[in-house]
Order: sequence, then C-alpha cells, then structure tokens
Amino acid sequence: MASAPRYYLGLIPEMLNPIPLTYEWFGVLWLEEANRFPVIVGYWFSKEKSDIIQKAQRAGYANLTEISEHYVIMNMYRSIRNKQKEQDWEKRSRLSIRMNFTAPWKNVPSGLYVVKSRNTFPLHASAISKKRFFLWLEHAAVCETEQELQAFIRRVQREHHLGKRIKTGSPTM
Repeated sequence: MASAPRYYLGLIPEMLNPIPLTYEWFGVLWLEEANRFPVIVGYWFSKEKSDIIQKAQRAGYANLTEISEHYVIMNMYRSIRNKQKEQDWEKRSRLSIRMNFTAPWKNVPSGLYVVKSRNTFPLHASAISKKRFFLWLEHAAVCETEQELQAFIRRVQREHHLGKRIKTGSPTM
C-alpha cells in the first residue's frame, strides 16, 4: 500500500505579490511522494505569516510540515513567477473597442506603445498595439527595476521587428 503524500509549507517575507505590486509574505505548499520531484499544490501572499498558515489549513491541509529553507522556497517562487512571466508575455487580447475612441488613445497615432502602470517600481508594463479601430494588449510584464523594464522593451522590439521605433509613455500620454 502506498504511503500518504507529505505536505510542506514554506514561508518567506518580503516577496513581490505581482497583482497589487506590494512586498508581502509568500507561502508555498507542496507535496513530495517517494522518489519524485516536489509538486506545488498552492501558493499565497499575505501581509501576515499567520494568514497564509490559516489559508493552507482552510484549503484542507491541516497536517503539514513547515519548512524554512530559504533556497528551496525561493526556487519555487522563481518557478511560479517565471511561469507567470511567460503567460503574461504570450497572452494577447483585444481591449474594449470604446478605449480606442476615448482619451488618451483617441489622440495618438497607430503604432506599438509600451505603457507603464506608474512611475515608481515595481510596476506593470504593457505593450499595446493601436490599430485604426482596435487596441490590442500584445504583452505584459511585472518589472521590479529599470533594467527589467528595459529588457521588456528590448524583447518587444525584437518580437515585433521594431528596432528603435517603439513608443513609450505613461497611461496619461
């Protein structure tokens, strides 16, 4: 008979929560079965460590072992964030048609724009393509530093064969 899987909860403070762009506690729950790689079951962000423990317990994982190995938890955090980065890069969607006819998009020429969510880091960056009647969200990224923002812009330029013709700005343009 197979043994029951063992669940582990790793917690570390001051990790970037990519949705509100705040640094919070990060908790990751994983299981390990005999001779297999860890499988991430869930993860949470919270302002308080105790909130993450409660969330894991409410999800039905009351019998878990808390782990404090920073290296292991950081690898899982990076793995999750890298997967999110690729999803942000590849998800293309058409924005509401009304946006094309309202400020600031109404007054800008067609082209590809990189728009920052705010002027301080961390921030969300979006590559938006304006066509005559449509706006497309081509790519998105969470940038913690100026270097990450510049790397995003360079990747957009390479992907769309733009050279230096990309237009940058803020949502207020």
